[in-house]
Amino acid sequence: MKNNILIINPPALMKVVREGRCEQRADSYQYLMVPISLPSIAAVLLKNGFAVRIIDCIADDISLEGLENILARENPFLAIVNVATMTFDTDKKTAELCRKLKIPCAAVGMHVTTIPDDAMKSSEFDFAIRGEPELISLNLAEALHSKKDLKKVRGISFKTKGRITHNPDENLIENLDALPFPARELLHNEKYIEPLTQKPYTLVITGRGCPFNCIFCTANRYYGKKQRIRSPENIVDEIEGIIKKFGIRDIGMWNDTFTFNKEQVKGLSKEIIKRRLKIDWFCNNRVDTIDEEMIMLMAKSGCKVITFGVESLDERILKNIKKGINARQVENAVRLCRKYGIKSQLHIIFGLPGETKETLNKTIKETLRINPDYAQFYCAVPFPGTEFREYVLEKGYMKDAKWERYEINNALVSYPHLSSKEIQDARKRAYRKFYLRPSYIIKKMKEFPLRDWKKISVQAYHFFKGWVFGK
Repeated sequence: MKNNILIINPPALMKVVREGRCEQRADSYQYLMVPISLPSIAAVLLKNGFAVRIIDCIADDISLEGLENILARENPFLAIVNVATMTFDTDKKTAELCRKLKIPCAAVGMHVTTIPDDAMKSSEFDFAIRGEPELISLNLAEALHSKKDLKKVRGISFKTKGRITHNPDENLIENLDALPFPARELLHNEKYIEPLTQKPYTLVITGRGCPFNCIFCTANRYYGKKQRIRSPENIVDEIEGIIKKFGIRDIGMWNDTFTFNKEQVKGLSKEIIKRRLKIDWFCNNRVDTIDEEMIMLMAKSGCKVITFGVESLDERILKNIKKGINARQVENAVRLCRKYGIKSQLHIIFGLPGETKETLNKTIKETLRINPDYAQFYCAVPFPGTEFREYVLEKGYMKDAKWERYEINNALVSYPHLSSKEIQDARKRAYRKFYLRPSYIIKKMKEFPLRDWKKISVQAYHFFKGWVFGK
């Protein structure tokens, strides 16, 4: 067995989600996302002879002091730390612990992928792993283990004698079926609860890459613009293993655009049906990449919830952000879900280019009219690596802000005709109007059994306190 490696989801000031392009506080429906990249990295390292342990400080409530004790006790030859923009100022403290204990420390995640030079200069991280992390993590570990030249490790940035070197990018993994299944045995799987069922769930990566050009999103900066998919048989093999090893039957199909390849989705649904797997699953989609046959098969195979990135219901804003959809497609997607018994959820972003008081009110009104089962309302955040960031900085629409403010329930952008406070207030108003409708509350009371209402009420309280009105 080769040297031991710790893969760390570090402490933060609150429960947070860090997974690729997704970073937010976990109060969103009390949903703590499985950091699936970490067991995926671990599986590749394990396969190649390294001893690996995952420390998820968020799920396991481990403080910085507790993490220091673990690091001192384990004394790994490499620590790989999961970082995000909104938590980067606290993530740096883990690098400081590693420096204090003389443990080489690598950062992985979207933040160091998009602005590696700034991230390295402002922290004690020895390495930045840029982009798709599995192969790069392995090559870095192998180079350190064998004392090889770090300049030959593609996809990393590293410090030598006070200077930062940025190696060329690593190629993306073309055959995702060749990756070993994530090492979920290294996680405390019972800590990751699906909020609607209140049962343990996990994520299954079905593909990577996004060919679309939404100006606010970092997805294709991490996994590229070409979508690479796994075969339906390989995906369902993994799901069968999850059921047998962990008894988990709630699955999130994880892909930046799950339904982009219709044949894969239909094949996956048919394979689940063929093997008679009794699972409940959910996914994230675009409204313009679905059809009725697909939705029918998805429902038959156990799909219970589909989330749609809609962003706005104003056509001009949709055009400004290069979304490539229209409001009619949104309405059709919700209708198809309702027809086949799948819950729909819309994701709306307030404050994108072209937003006005009128468009804010229009989007809220249209969301209520379309009436999905759930809705999430965010503020537009100009994350590093996005065209949106370049736009607001060029126009002077955003003042300097600490990284901890880069959170999707904070409005950072102020336009000449629309202030950040007005955007923030619209988000809160949208939540109140959507979820506090008497008709909506009565409908949900009928959907859930009486025995579940105590925990649902607690969940709703924390949701509004932490996610809607929290600072």
